[in-house]
Amino acid sequence: MPRRSPPPPAPPANPFRISGIVAGEHFTDRADELRRIEQALLEPGDKLLVFGRRRMGKSSTLDRAIEHVTERDAVAFRADLSGATTVTDVANRILQGTSRALGRRWLDILAGFLKSLTLRVTLSADPVTGIALPTLSLEGRIHALDEQRTSLERVLDAVDETAQQRGLQIGIVLDEFQNIHRFGGESAEWHLRSVIERHRHVAYVAAGSELSLIEAMQGEGRAFYKLFRLLHHGPIDPEHFARWIEERLAGAGLEPAGIGARIVATGGPRTRDIVELARTVYDVASPRGAIGETTLDDALREMLESNGEPFRRLWEELPPSQQNVLRAVAAGEPKLYGRASRDRFGFKSTAEVAQAIEWLVRREVLTIDARTPAFDNPFFHAWVIERALPDVGILESTTDIVRSLQESPVPPALPAPVTTPPRPQRKRRG
Repeated sequence: MPRRSPPPPAPPANPFRISGIVAGEHFTDRADELRRIEQALLEPGDKLLVFGRRRMGKSSTLDRAIEHVTERDAVAFRADLSGATTVTDVANRILQGTSRALGRRWLDILAGFLKSLTLRVTLSADPVTGIALPTLSLEGRIHALDEQRTSLERVLDAVDETAQQRGLQIGIVLDEFQNIHRFGGESAEWHLRSVIERHRHVAYVAAGSELSLIEAMQGEGRAFYKLFRLLHHGPIDPEHFARWIEERLAGAGLEPAGIGARIVATGGPRTRDIVELARTVYDVASPRGAIGETTLDDALREMLESNGEPFRRLWEELPPSQQNVLRAVAAGEPKLYGRASRDRFGFKSTAEVAQAIEWLVRREVLTIDARTPAFDNPFFHAWVIERALPDVGILESTTDIVRSLQESPVPPALPAPVTTPPRPQRKRRG
């Protein structure tokens, strides 16, 4: 009987990861951010706010810092407040995060903790670790807002008390903390401040990406004014990022041929966008065994095809005025309010332009700084160039689109003092 030939070796794994929290060899840079976050988590009573735009890798940096702190025998965890529906949900995420972080030590102090909590809880085994996780009783989710706030306050007070009595250093990361605003506006902000401000045995690191809301929450007269030290989580240094990309490609058996800088320029400044483009470059080049002149163009083409349906749905949800603004921005129109721009892109008035930009900024389709709009997502930018600019007589090849992305305005790293453009002044007659 003839021998079966061995199966071909599996192709090497893609050296770039974009799903979930990035760790290990897939994580790069952020040394300064890690140092400051770790210092805050290890300092009882410290309060640090980490802020930056979406897709910058904040959560991965926060988890890396927590990992380092845990290795030093401290206790730290991240409670993600995004998606919480009630204040009780927020309390449960903190309660369960504390339980997971303390691990088996939790069993020794659980009874005392629950006694200090003075709330009805149920205990369920964590399916991964088997540790008993407490959850506030389900009826707490429909209690009056004041009662739910009291529950959150008691949970945080109990954590602080546990840290004091047990001599533990506990650091709590409140990720997307600005969502607390959803549960009562400014009164919710003031309540959270009143709680965490009095704690001397727990460190708090707040993190968020809704920059205009975070800026407002820190304004003079608002709850978090001068409460936190600030740390901006911005773009990774482009030269470092380009070197890291090329090292990863070379380690996977592909000669990078200088493509790292081109990937960063095309996908920047958001960390996830750049890594997603690098990942697609590898997927395109790996079967060919080499990176060539058209690899980046082909990778962008692949991304436009894979994202085509969600981009089309987003586009079709927009009214014509907003679609026309996106056409103008994608075309690099320097004077959006000018007569030539209004005639070319079909704007009825300068007021219509200003209102459309305002809504696109609110929906995070555009970002704006110094009255210069830019696409939040570079790949949606490319889609608009390819699919919508032909309507106004502009047709570009994939190579031209790549060049347009590299030359387009960079979305601002920080929020502008005013997040929407001022309406243009009308000229007085006479």
